[in-house]
This record gives sequence, C-alpha cells and structure tokens, in this order.
Amino acid sequence: MNEVRSGVFDSARARGLYVSQSDGWTYLNAGTRAQVPEKVSSAVTRAFRTAPLQADPGTVQVGGEAGTTGTGTRGDIYVDEARAAVADLVGGVAECVVLGPSRAALLNTLASSLPAKLRIGREVVLSRIDDPVNIAPWELASDLYGAKVRWAEAELTTGSLPTWQFSELIGPYTSVVAVAAANAHIGTVTDVRAVADLLHAKSNGWLVVDAAAYAPYRRIDIDEWGADVVALDLAPLGGPEVGALVFRDQTMLAQLKLAEVRTGRHSTPDLHSLAKRRVAALERGGLAPGLLGAVPATVDFLAGLDEDATGDRRSKLATSLPAAEEYMNGLARHLIDGLRDFGVVHVVGVTGDDHGAYNGGGHGSWTVDDGGYTDLWSPTDRVPRVSFLVPGLPAATVAERLLDNGVVAEVVGLEDSALFDQMGVAEMGGAVCVAFAPHNTRYDVDQLVRVVGGMV
Repeated sequence: MNEVRSGVFDSARARGLYVSQSDGWTYLNAGTRAQVPEKVSSAVTRAFRTAPLQADPGTVQVGGEAGTTGTGTRGDIYVDEARAAVADLVGGVAECVVLGPSRAALLNTLASSLPAKLRIGREVVLSRIDDPVNIAPWELASDLYGAKVRWAEAELTTGSLPTWQFSELIGPYTSVVAVAAANAHIGTVTDVRAVADLLHAKSNGWLVVDAAAYAPYRRIDIDEWGADVVALDLAPLGGPEVGALVFRDQTMLAQLKLAEVRTGRHSTPDLHSLAKRRVAALERGGLAPGLLGAVPATVDFLAGLDEDATGDRRSKLATSLPAAEEYMNGLARHLIDGLRDFGVVHVVGVTGDDHGAYNGGGHGSWTVDDGGYTDLWSPTDRVPRVSFLVPGLPAATVAERLLDNGVVAEVVGLEDSALFDQMGVAEMGGAVCVAFAPHNTRYDVDQLVRVVGGMV
C-alpha cells in the first residue's frame, strides 16, 4: 500500500489518552460510538459525584450572568462552564448556547417553535446530504404550519452538494435553510458560507447548520460561516451524550414561540431576560449537570491534541484540529487505496479512475509517485469519513465479519441516509462506514483491509 505522511501530529500520544484502546478491539466507528478519552470519563465521574454539593459562597455565576452570585450547587457551575465550552467550540457566546440530550431533540423543539417562519406562503430548503436528524423536524413542522419544502440535490458521483443550485432554490419567501456542514458517511463538505450569502442576500431567513460530522475534525466559526444556528452533538467528539444549539445572537432566541413559566401579569422582560427564558424553554425537562460537567473536558481534549498549541481554548483548537485532521486524512487515503487495490470493492463517492478523489481538508492526499510524495488536489473537499460496499454482500454481513475479527465499523442503511437512498447504495444492501478518530492508526486500517480482502 501507499505510504502515509502524518505531519507533526503525535498519534502515539493521542492513542495513549484513551484507556479503551487496550481492550483488544479496533474502533473505526467514531461517527456513532466515539471512544471516550480518559480525561472526559474522569470529568463525568467527578461531576456526578460533586454536582449536588453546595458551591462556595460567591463562586456561582447563576445562569451565566456576570456579576450575579448566589448560593447554588456545583452543578450550576458545570452548566455555565458547559455553555462556555460549546461557545468556544463554535465561536459563539455562552448566553446563546442551548443544551439538551441530543441535537435531534433540540432540532425538533426548534422547528416546532417557529410557526411564523413556517406558515403558509413560506419556504424551507432542505438537503439530501443531511442526516434524517436535520431533515425530519423541518418536514414535520412545515407540514404542520403549511410551509413549502424545496430540496437541494447532491451530485451523485461524489456525494457533494453543489452550491449553485441554492441561487434557484432560495427566494424572498425562504424562511429556513437547513444544511449539513459535512456528510456523516462520506465526509463531503458543504460550502456553508456560500449558502449563507445567498440566503441573506435574498431573504431574512435562518440558516441552520448541522455540524455534528464536521466538529470532530475542523474548527467552527459561526460568524465566518454566516450561520444563524449551529447544531451539534458532543458524543462524536468523544464527549457525553449531550446536544447543543448555538444561536448567532439573543434577538433570534426572542423570536421563538415556546411555552414558558409566567413571571407576572405586567412583567416586560428586557431582551437578555427574554432570551434567557427562551433558552430555559428549549431545554425542556432540565439539564443533567453530571453529564455537562464533562463538556469542558471534551473541548479541552480537542484543543490539547497538539501539545505545542498555545493561547486560550479557542486558539488551541485552531492549532490542534488541523494537525489531527491532516493525520486522519492520511488514514482515510490509506484506506481508500487499500480497498481499491482489490478492484471490486466500491468506495462510495470515489470514482474508479480519480486518484485525487479524496481531498481531506484542502491539504491534499499523500501518495507514492516514483518513490516520492505527490500532493494530489481534488475539488471534492472531505472530512475523514469513508463508506464502502462489497458487491454481493450486504453491509450487515460485512460488518459482522469485521466484528468477528475485532474490527468495529458502522452499517449505514436506507433509514440512515437520504443521500445513500438517492445514490442507490441502500438498495444494494447498504454500506459500511469508517469514521476516524485521533486514536486510530495505520495498523487499524490494515486490519480492516485484510478482513475485507478475505471476502472478495
């Protein structure tokens, strides 16, 4: 197989940060069941133990309001720290962070709280590359309130989402555009900024970006994207089962129609108080401080993947994530080359003759050319997610044989991917998805390729 150059990323150090890597399994399923770093699991344990304890007087910032102290618990501190960590992750502000059990639950609540934007005469633009998580809530709410749904279609050869079509899909009556920053199964990246510019030039609609598959690999900046709402889960980052919505500003929160606790017949709350009440209403059922106590540790872990990263948490993310992604892009290229060597294994979204088809992060892919390295460029931008299928074998069978040999990967079926449905992958028995994490190595890839080689 071709050699992979990993740059300066210390993969051995990263692997040592996960206790689970000593259990004998090869985990290549970070998209659905990412392994939890020891730093994060320790934070969960500590938070569950200490969350009910009384905080020291004067140390609690109730609800994240600067200068407001109270006699709360340490759990109150964990909630505020979790908001601050998610804000650092996406370049937002803590007061605009909504937390919950998952992004699926939060997106459902968000969609149902926008009757004015989804009423008859309004339009919603959805994308075929998205997870059902970012499609179903908008379809249901549009059907309930009367908005028309329009669809952005993927380019079926690569699975990418052409942005030119949004100039035709978006008009003055477009109220919501929901799009994934990256496809969860083949990693194709959407030009979010281009979509945002088209939307905001033509209407006052909201751009809701699902960043769940993007966040484990790249730094997010909500302002650079021009996004109005960013949704993500912490679990794919190696964190707890917690979801988050980040709004661009508090005026957006004030527009939501939600049931909330009445504060008095004649009360007229200011914008900050109203936004705070909307956050509480979105966080239906309350929060679990024991889980939220691990959110800062999750973001700190990503920020610390590069030991040489300096500055605050946001600055460290800007250094660590590109280094880690470049390393994992090399593993993805190594996997694609190994699978294609068999001649019959189909890598979804990668054409047979296109040796530059995998371009992770704009860094290029490193392959051997006459004994030297060549940087191959492709216009298809991807994060390190790879899906493949073995002709004649259902994906479930392939995954079962991988499990028999100690390799854990994800099976993607019809209900998991609108894109795969359009590409015909689902009717061929689905695909096996490999989602890379910082703990993965070339040996992990070689082990998967050897097992697949025994099936063809």
